[in-house]
Amino acid sequence: METDFEDKTPEDARERNLMLIAVLMLVSVAVHTWFMLSVSDLSVAPLLGNTGAEAFSAKELKQQRPQKMNVQTYKGDPVKDIVRDMPRPAPAPDKEKAVERVERLSGDLESAIAPEMPESPESARPAATDGPAPRAVDAATWQPRQEIMSVPEPEVPDVREALPRVVIPKVQRVSDAADIVPAFDLMESVDSIAASAVAAGRDKARPSLGGPRSVAASDGTKPIPPVAPRALPEGSSFAATGGGVPLVAPTVLSAAEEEQKRRAEAEAAEAKGKGKTVAQLRAEKLAEASAKAAKPPPPPPAMARVDEAVVAQEKAAVRKLRDERSAAGRPFDGNVNVNLGFWRDPAHPKVKYFRVRVASNREAPLPIISKDIVFMLDASGSIGNDRLKSCRNAVLEALDRLNTGDRFNVVAFRDKFSYAFPETAWREVDANSVEQARKWLSTLKAHGNTDVFRTLRSVLTMPRDPARPIVAFVATDGDATSGMTRSAEIISRFSELNGGLVSIYMYGVKPEANAYLMDMLTRCNRGSWAFHKGFRWLAAAGVPALSRQFEKPVLSDVAVVFSASSRSETYPKLVPNLCEDEPIEIYGICPADQQEIVFQMRGLNAVTSCESMFTIPFARADELGPEVRTAWATRRIYEMVAEYTRRPDKKLLGEIHSFAAAYGVSVPYEKEIK
Repeated sequence: METDFEDKTPEDARERNLMLIAVLMLVSVAVHTWFMLSVSDLSVAPLLGNTGAEAFSAKELKQQRPQKMNVQTYKGDPVKDIVRDMPRPAPAPDKEKAVERVERLSGDLESAIAPEMPESPESARPAATDGPAPRAVDAATWQPRQEIMSVPEPEVPDVREALPRVVIPKVQRVSDAADIVPAFDLMESVDSIAASAVAAGRDKARPSLGGPRSVAASDGTKPIPPVAPRALPEGSSFAATGGGVPLVAPTVLSAAEEEQKRRAEAEAAEAKGKGKTVAQLRAEKLAEASAKAAKPPPPPPAMARVDEAVVAQEKAAVRKLRDERSAAGRPFDGNVNVNLGFWRDPAHPKVKYFRVRVASNREAPLPIISKDIVFMLDASGSIGNDRLKSCRNAVLEALDRLNTGDRFNVVAFRDKFSYAFPETAWREVDANSVEQARKWLSTLKAHGNTDVFRTLRSVLTMPRDPARPIVAFVATDGDATSGMTRSAEIISRFSELNGGLVSIYMYGVKPEANAYLMDMLTRCNRGSWAFHKGFRWLAAAGVPALSRQFEKPVLSDVAVVFSASSRSETYPKLVPNLCEDEPIEIYGICPADQQEIVFQMRGLNAVTSCESMFTIPFARADELGPEVRTAWATRRIYEMVAEYTRRPDKKLLGEIHSFAAAYGVSVPYEKEIK
């Protein structure tokens, strides 16, 4: 009968044994862990009995019983603590000199003993010498960095003799050169080496370095005479070699010789490329230079310097053409429409404010006169290439809108200015001149500083036709950083010099433009201004709108004079030119009982002097609102600011602030005028 154990296999017995071993190990680990934790606070006392010493009493045993085990962690750096606690050598006295200190330390044998070195092989040990045995020094007390060592008597001198140098010229690269260049004898020239190679049939070894000798030909011909070696320059550092014969110094070319050689090679290459000889090429260049010298250079325009006398003569010519013909000037009241409007201030019933508007009559307009216009682009670094590119495109568009018979020029200004047509001051508007201006504008780049005054002043020296109005259109940021930089000085100096001869229109290419300079300069010189507020690459978006104000002039050098019978005070004093699409507006104040306004207006329509007297009764005037009072007060305070700019005065500044407070208007550019 089989038992239950007969079904068990050897694999089952092995697994059972492994399980038993694992259980026993876990039990052992648990028991040992418990034991260690139990005896960690156990106190151990010496055994009772006589151990060779006297027996301790129970009380003494209790007093000498060791304390419980206490484990702590060292939180410091043991290495740093040990180094810190090491003894350091005493510092030398402060008054001791460095030389005495070195002698004291070098003579102290005990302080000069180095720590013991590790054992070295017997073969590397130095021979033993008789002498006192060095004293053993603890390595911990030896501080080598504290010792001061120096070399009192250096063996190598500090001053060395400068050795002569040989300058070798730059080696030109040779195309199709051999990869390996055989050596040659420096004792012989290239010709003697070639001759000796031919004579020897290229199968004999090169002669060794030796003295001068002749090379005999193998066919019995006359031997090649020896070549004397070229002596080295005096003072050369090359020593004589091989039989006392000095080496041949390399040929050194001077800088002038190298430049001459380079030019000759370049000239030969140029002649070869043109299929000509060098002599023919030189003859052609000489003929071109002669023709260029024979042609007189173009006369420079009168733009380099402003002559006040020339400007005064031009002013006189314009005034003469306008005023001397005024008696015979034709009336033009039928060619313009004159409108009068007024408003009575209830707070001040004794006065009334009025506005006179003169516009071209579209049904019977005056003929459009030809003008001269100069486009002035600020190409300084503060503009930037994006804004400059936008202004270039705007100028090209403005050129396309010029009238037949108009003349123009283009100026780019920085700290210096340059004209697109320096040969002639003005160019007629046609396809050729516009294309030349387009090419010239495409080369402009933004860089440098800005000289506004000098550039504007150059326009005054351009030739003036009294029958043509001159307009200067300036695209800039108004920041004068070169030459005359004070805005007030630029305004006053240029306005006084110009005297209304040139109309100034200015366009600011960015919101941060110098509004004070541009606004006041245009108000004092028959113009107006605007500025851009948008993106920089659209900086010239407002140029077309501003340029339309002077596109079609019909009456130039306009002067308006109100009669004394009008008892009025009007502004502005200097009115702009009358254009077909831009009326002239004049604001004034007069007594409330004034019945009519009388004024004289004259100007030039090409060579024709025009003059008319206008009498407008208030009975036919339009009633306006209080904006007329504000407009008059604004124009009057601008005139006062312009006067203060020309003549700074504390009394005038006080009048400006008093007037502004009385009429409720702000003082323009108060910060700038102070």
